[in-house]
Amino acid sequence: MTPLRLFAVFLIFVLAAAAWMVLGTSNLFRSQEADRSMTSKVSGLYGEPQSQQAPGFTYETADGTRTASGVLAVDSTNATVDFRLDQRRKGLLWFATYKVGFTAAYTVSNPTTHPVDAIMTFTFPSAAGVYDGFVVKVDGRDVPVTYVEGAATAAFHLAPSAGVTVATGYRTFGMNEWRYVPRPDGVGVMKDFRLTMRTDFTDVDFTDGSVSPTAKSTSGQGLALTWACDSVVSGRDISLVMPKPANPGPLVYRIAFFAPVSLLFFFAGLVLLTATRDVKLHPVHYGFLAAAFFAFHLLLSYLADQIPVEIAFGIASLASVVLVVGYLRAVLGWSSVLVEVAVSQLLFLVLFSYSFFFEGLTGLAVTVGSVLTLGYFMSKTAKVDWETVFKRAPKPV
Repeated sequence: MTPLRLFAVFLIFVLAAAAWMVLGTSNLFRSQEADRSMTSKVSGLYGEPQSQQAPGFTYETADGTRTASGVLAVDSTNATVDFRLDQRRKGLLWFATYKVGFTAAYTVSNPTTHPVDAIMTFTFPSAAGVYDGFVVKVDGRDVPVTYVEGAATAAFHLAPSAGVTVATGYRTFGMNEWRYVPRPDGVGVMKDFRLTMRTDFTDVDFTDGSVSPTAKSTSGQGLALTWACDSVVSGRDISLVMPKPANPGPLVYRIAFFAPVSLLFFFAGLVLLTATRDVKLHPVHYGFLAAAFFAFHLLLSYLADQIPVEIAFGIASLASVVLVVGYLRAVLGWSSVLVEVAVSQLLFLVLFSYSFFFEGLTGLAVTVGSVLTLGYFMSKTAKVDWETVFKRAPKPV
């Protein structure tokens, strides 16, 4: 191949890279627009990220002409949270929606030697949420509940130096994550604390800065996560992040932005392959091959918001491989070169792109593939006379 033809191939690569930047940017904008428009809609239908604060307890007492008030400390907490994952897909994005059932029992005691009127203030995760089956029971007896601005208050009587168990709970919907705030007033002492989360999934994660569970075990098809302590000083939340499939939007625009790297490896391999096998390809051929690569990303981009992204990836891969191998078969006929070209496309386009399905492994996959490819072509071309390969054709006399 002459230097002029190499420059033409390089120009084709640059134009293809520009086309991929446009496609990747388009996919990025589509994903961002879907995120803005769909998140509010999904939140309205299936709930927002949930953050449940521990209730607060106060008391008031009157002794003749003297009135006293204060805060009741929580002597023990025993809460259970049941999750049922209910993932929803809207266009290019997945939303990790879930159903949650929250129940808790709090023990409080009267610190005075006089009878007091106690009040529990329970703040819901969202004032716009729907909370089915909410009740407050004191030692097993229902007590009246008053609702004001996203919070519920329940009043009950406490005998001198006596303690009671206040139980409450509800069922609702949420999205992406759930957290429990045991000390909404900041750092404080949590005594005899136990919270258990039961899930129907095993792929669990926790938000940054939250407390890790003290015990974990299997429960049916999911897990039972437990946070337990006798007495600890803490102000950190307890949280759970819901799993969700790879979002098609971010996935396809990352693959599109990476595409020039795939084509660069493929073109480099094709140049070396044709040079060492005495196979002649015109720059126009390289242009059509670049278009066949581009067809993979174009199909993937617009199939991914209609069908599952794994199926879209398979269809796009098959279409691109058929285009490349079929075109080169028509150009070169049946030869062993077709096998090496097909393997190169599977490696540089399909496998490299598929590595984006695995968070954190893309860089490693590209690095390993690049090193192995470099070693293969170094061994195949070690004895090639490059002066002859790139020798200029003599000018006609």
